[in-house]
Amino acid sequence: MKKLTALMLAAAMSMTALTACGSKTEESAAAPASTEAAKEEGGKAAEGGEAKETSGLKVAAIFGGAINDGNWNETQYNGLKSIEEAGAEIAYMENISDTDAAEAARTYASEGFNLVYLTTNSYQDYCTPVAKDFPDTTFVQINGTIVDGNFISVRIADEEQGFLQGVAALLSETGKVGFVGGQEINPIKLGSSGFQQGVDYVNSTYGLNVEATRINTGSFTDVNQAKETAISIIEGGADVISPMANDASVGIMEAGEEKGVMAVGCGLGQESSAPTATKIIIVKDVAIAIKSTFDAYAKGELNPTEVETYGANKGVVYATEWFGDVNDEAKTRLQETIDKMAKGEVEISLQ
Repeated sequence: MKKLTALMLAAAMSMTALTACGSKTEESAAAPASTEAAKEEGGKAAEGGEAKETSGLKVAAIFGGAINDGNWNETQYNGLKSIEEAGAEIAYMENISDTDAAEAARTYASEGFNLVYLTTNSYQDYCTPVAKDFPDTTFVQINGTIVDGNFISVRIADEEQGFLQGVAALLSETGKVGFVGGQEINPIKLGSSGFQQGVDYVNSTYGLNVEATRINTGSFTDVNQAKETAISIIEGGADVISPMANDASVGIMEAGEEKGVMAVGCGLGQESSAPTATKIIIVKDVAIAIKSTFDAYAKGELNPTEVETYGANKGVVYATEWFGDVNDEAKTRLQETIDKMAKGEVEISLQ
């Protein structure tokens, strides 16, 4: 794999200028067999053109956090890597602030990238004007609200992930559970609201009386703040704690481990921060949405007229295997909820 130097933003230093020290471009020496399969699938482009050859495509992603956060950004990075495995050239920038996102998007578009993924909805207002200046580049906004020409949005069902985390109230023995979110953007607000609705659901469905405490710290990167927040909830009586704070989630899981309570994770691998406390992880695998939209683009079929939602119905939101000893009743009830959710039989308010 060949590394090429590209422009990256020094977001970690809170500067708005671009620097040339961190963007990564990765190019496959040869397209794998899956590339040929993609070519053979055919399909027409939105305006009647032929399907694009995957090996000739350039795809970039701009991340608001680190690609190894074990959560939101890492799953999207995995999606980008699956695009590379399909034969496309990829590039990315990580830890990019909202205000620097437009310049990052402009950089990739001016370099001729076909697709640019914007991985946090807080980029939307900054990057929609860029799309108008580069009509030959398609911008895919994750958790956006706009579909307008070459700027399209897909919505990840954050509320479903939060809801299932809230269903973990089934595990509580004290009757108190806690949720710690990060930056107060719409996906985290939806996840927090979903958590409360999940708690309410098990209370009404199974005759429980569990109370939920929900706090958003305002940061995705302050691990210590997230940890202290979780500890304060635990000291208030919660015996189940659950995060939705990207990089900072590790602090919340650590709090559960140190205080000897149960933890319900939100990202694959988070059990390593709480090997004893972790009981299950409710995954929101955005890689599926990333790869799906790329496949549609390669076939010339990425031309939605409205925002499409990816959740349990598409396998994006799901639960891992359980960790440690958990009663069978809790396992059965959670799986029943997931099955109903996938069929659209669970109503979750988006307020």
